[in-house]
Amino acid sequence: MSAERRLKRLLEPLQVKQVTLRNRIVKPAQVLGFAADDGNASPMLIDFYATLAKGGVGLIIVESSCVDYPIGGKGQNRLLIHDDAFIPSFSRLAETIHSHGCPTFLQLSHNGPAGHFSGLQPLAASALSAEEIPISDPRVKYDLPRAMTLADIEHAVEKHADAAWRAKQAGFEGVEVHAGHSYLLNSFLSRAWNHRDDDYGCQTLETRARFAAEIVRAIRARVGPDFVVGMRVNGEEWGHEQGITPQESRGFAKILESAGLDIIHVTGWGYGYGAYSWVQYPEQLLYPEPTVPLAKMVRKPGVIASRAAGIKEAVSIPVIAVGSLGPELGDWILRQGMADAIAMGRRLMVDPELPRKLAEGRSEDIRPCMACLECRTPFQRYQPVSCRVNAALGKEREYEIRPAARKKRVVVAGGGPGGMEAARVAAARGHEVVLYEKAPRLGGSLPLAALIKGTQIEDFPALVNYFETQLRKLGVRVELRQEFTPEMARALKPEAVVVAIGGQHATPTIPGINRPNVLTGQTLQRKVTPYLRLLGPRLLGWITRFWLPVGKRVVVIGGLLHGCQVSAFLVKRGRHVTILDGSDQLGGGIPVAMKPRLLDWLAEKGVVMLTGAECQEITEEGIIVRTRDGTVRTVIADTVITALPTLSNPALSKALEGVVPEVYAVGDCGESRLILQAIADGSRVGHCI
Repeated sequence: MSAERRLKRLLEPLQVKQVTLRNRIVKPAQVLGFAADDGNASPMLIDFYATLAKGGVGLIIVESSCVDYPIGGKGQNRLLIHDDAFIPSFSRLAETIHSHGCPTFLQLSHNGPAGHFSGLQPLAASALSAEEIPISDPRVKYDLPRAMTLADIEHAVEKHADAAWRAKQAGFEGVEVHAGHSYLLNSFLSRAWNHRDDDYGCQTLETRARFAAEIVRAIRARVGPDFVVGMRVNGEEWGHEQGITPQESRGFAKILESAGLDIIHVTGWGYGYGAYSWVQYPEQLLYPEPTVPLAKMVRKPGVIASRAAGIKEAVSIPVIAVGSLGPELGDWILRQGMADAIAMGRRLMVDPELPRKLAEGRSEDIRPCMACLECRTPFQRYQPVSCRVNAALGKEREYEIRPAARKKRVVVAGGGPGGMEAARVAAARGHEVVLYEKAPRLGGSLPLAALIKGTQIEDFPALVNYFETQLRKLGVRVELRQEFTPEMARALKPEAVVVAIGGQHATPTIPGINRPNVLTGQTLQRKVTPYLRLLGPRLLGWITRFWLPVGKRVVVIGGLLHGCQVSAFLVKRGRHVTILDGSDQLGGGIPVAMKPRLLDWLAEKGVVMLTGAECQEITEEGIIVRTRDGTVRTVIADTVITALPTLSNPALSKALEGVVPEVYAVGDCGESRLILQAIADGSRVGHCI
């Protein structure tokens, strides 16, 4: 069945007042860190949105733009819209998006109690003590907010109306006011924040929604009847007894529609350690294991999408659903009448051409989102976001596929993620590419990663399938079971060789490391690889829940990403695990948004995690360690496993020097790299050749 028929509802146009969306796929507002330092729309940001528009999305909601600086909170490289001086750069942005046939709204935001970026005391509905603040992430220090006065409220209403007028002057067709998450307007809507007893207090739904409704009416008065006024609201707040309920969110939606709202975008929020993360990224409820009742809602209809459905029943205006929704699930939600449009954030960051590929029936060409949350790590460190799979994110102009000045004979040695990406890009630019991989299949370490991590969230086989499809379509000749050597280089005389053979396994020099009760990373991979080839990671992962040639008590040497994920794998299979790491970087390399969840889960499962531990000797009983306080003791273990980052592997690159005119090293063979850096290396090299 063609994509047009299979995803008919998703690809249908949608009318929102005077604005026609060519399909029902919406790029929601997500702060990317691409704005200029002064808050203007930078060339980097405009290039990203131009690529999105060109890719065929139905509507772009440009990321959060602060209406009242600095009290509204800016953060690093975020957009500002509090002054007329920003209109010219926003005009260039809107004009660029329109040039590709796509309408666009601008999201207006005031961080309110979350506005600890400004250095000023943040604003909220009520002045709360440290004990009263609804914490969504204990790692973030929330400054105590002050209660807004009536003059503050009047000022904020005016600032939102002014910002909407500027958006209209810049050429946007509409605005979306952010009244969700833990931002200013939500502090009035939510009883978790609102302790007032005046006309904006928590007594009734009407008093709680009064501030938001006044903003809608003020914007309408400034921009006229045809301009679209939307709002993003929490469909529910989890984890707090005073949080917004689904029934309340439906009531708010009715009030806001009566105030003149044209479209409503339903999100959600969570309070408690890490709760905001799984509400925003519900697929993460499945890892390390489904421990929250909401996990059963991840696939259908989606945690937040079900709340959008409730609001859809209460209003007549269009409703946007969000929450880790892909094309198939999005189309199903639309066909069920649960929403009118589907927001896809990370999927469109991974592949901005997703809508066009769907419309053309090329779903196999869509770059898969790994749901790895690598994109969140730089964001939470106030850096421009990056993507594990799409190295061109934030580099759209630089990494645009352009024909090479001269077609070259290119060899890629190694079929891991870095090598496959280098081959893909080089071939797309017109080079004649041959890829040599000594294993029987492409993927490098990805099948082993799939076995260890599982495939419920990060679908590594899907990533390998994507690369295999692209290499085949681009005419890359793939030679499996063939290791590329310097002798082959002398015979074939390629003009460029990309060395992507992976790193060397790190084996610690500990007395007893060669004992039979030790599995080094190299030994483990050698033993597992034949079974992976025969059974695949999904089936082998299932089998290891019943049969695993590892003792009941296991010590894992290495506490970074590799060691923690191996430990989680073992715990799920009934092993008692101790993690030993010489550093204080426990969990290093795990995406920031998920690191606490994994470490907490390991602790809950009884995993002992010793940092600053020096491994002195492996014995028949286990491993002798010196702990941080200088105590020497034996950690009892039936099996010791090393799970350490790989080391650089420069031998082939050096051997090719003087033999091949151009030699490039990518991934672990240059230095220890994660998948994100390996693919980034491969893409960079593919564009350089």
